[in-house]
Amino acid sequence: MSNISPAVDSLVRDFASNLVAAIEADVARRLQGVLAAALGTPAASVAAPRRSVGRPARIARPARRRVKVSRELAQARKLQGQYLGALRGLKPADHARVKALAHEKSLPAAIKLAHSIKR
Repeated sequence: MSNISPAVDSLVRDFASNLVAAIEADVARRLQGVLAAALGTPAASVAAPRRSVGRPARIARPARRRVKVSRELAQARKLQGQYLGALRGLKPADHARVKALAHEKSLPAAIKLAHSIKR
């Protein structure tokens, strides 16, 4: 004999039977839909609800406030981009040489050296 109270046992049995009934009803509904589709008969009440296809609708977001960039910052970013582009494709030893020159002198000098190495 189990030590589960009769009330808990009754609740578990009711839940299990309800779950089985719900699963059987869902399977029956799906089977009806598949059979109706296979036979070519319209089964609007039987078919599962259709999902929309494709990308979901775009969610409206609040507009971002544009941050004003100073002329000096824009020039610094452009120079940094030129420097990184000049380093691309260099061999590790040349890369180290250009990087050392950038630290010693300036980025324009390092960019000039990197471009002369590439040629």
